[in-house]
Formats: sequence, C-alpha cells, structure tokens
Amino acid sequence: MGAVHTIYDLSARGFDVEEGIAVCAGDEEIYLEVLEAALDEGREKIPFIRECYERKDFERYCIEMHGLKNAMKSVGAMGLSEAAREQEFAVKEDNLQLVEAKAEDILIQYRNVVAALEELFRNLK
Repeated sequence: MGAVHTIYDLSARGFDVEEGIAVCAGDEEIYLEVLEAALDEGREKIPFIRECYERKDFERYCIEMHGLKNAMKSVGAMGLSEAAREQEFAVKEDNLQLVEAKAEDILIQYRNVVAALEELFRNLK
C-alpha cells in the first residue's frame, strides 16, 4: 500500500474515489469534507460498535451497521459498506452466528478506513 497524499491515493486502500466524488455532486472539496466527517465519526463509532457487539445489544448493533453501510458508501469505501450491509441483514434475520463470525472483521476494516483517512489529512496539512 502506498502513502495517502491525495484523495486519489485512497484508491490503493480500497476506496472507490470516483463514486465518492459522484455522491458529493462531483465536487472534490465537498468529498474532502465528507471524508473528514467520516474520520471524526469513525474515531467515535469504532469503540461504540465494539461495545454494542460485546454487550450483545444486537438491536443497536444493527442500527450502527445500517449507518455504517450508508456512511461508507458515501465516501466510496464500498467493501466496508457491503460488509456492514451483510451484518445489518444478518441481525435482522437473526443469524447471530454470521454476526459473530464477521464482527471483528468489520472493526478491522473500519480501523483501516480510519487509518487511511488519518494519513490523508495528516499529509494534506
């Protein structure tokens, strides 16, 4: 994985940058603002999602997966968006075995997204 100096470098970290920009009306500055908001939210949400999972609060976990699915789609982190969708529907279908099998992977993917965004904003300064 290469260094993340521009939004386009996020492609090497699994982001669909073109999709993210498209969601932001084709405006790179708006995309940067959405990425920064996703970074701030991720720093808060990762421990909260872990807490929901560990407490077996699957109702709240499902809500968090729904939000994560949409938030990651808006920044072009399509892999994480799809993984969150899978988790959301696993809870809705009461497939807790799948939830338990994939919960840690979701958190790892989310940490990787946050780390890429941290690197981007650190290098933009």
